[in-house]
Amino acid sequence: WLPAVTVTPPSAEPVLLAAAKQYLRIDAADESFDDEIATLIAASRADIERICSTRLITQEVLLQADSFYDLEHLPIAPVQTIESVAYLDSEGAEQLLPDTDYELIAGELESQIVLVGRTSWPAVDDRADAVRVTATVGYGDAGTDLPRDLYFVVLQAIRAKFDGRELAIENMLVNHRIWMS
Repeated sequence: WLPAVTVTPPSAEPVLLAAAKQYLRIDAADESFDDEIATLIAASRADIERICSTRLITQEVLLQADSFYDLEHLPIAPVQTIESVAYLDSEGAEQLLPDTDYELIAGELESQIVLVGRTSWPAVDDRADAVRVTATVGYGDAGTDLPRDLYFVVLQAIRAKFDGRELAIENMLVNHRIWMS
């Protein structure tokens, strides 16, 4: 798998500015830290998404692999829907796989795309990006859609960044990570 590419970024952050200010014990009327806190919210979300191979808030991504067999374990979660599956055929021409030929089987952290009504995947070109999946991923459109403990990790990351201290965030995210071998 190549690294996921964000096609459509999230329309919101997992923590609202007012909630972050309350958690940091900053008066709601004090706007002097607003830009800094907004940046810390986005940075904390990005750190958690990178560490976990998950996306917190709904967004669209492009996943690229060299083989259809990689679709047995998608490298990102949670997957809401598959928008398209395209591939480069053995001649290097891009083809779109009909959505009736595949199905998403998704759990919170485990997702795969399986064949439906076909006996085998089509042949693909010998390239690292021969298979291209566009997917909508994320827990939902708002921070309230996140598991509560994950929302708390986002708040802890914001506080650590605001205070200028280190946080062993990886240890807090063990149950929210995708472990690829």
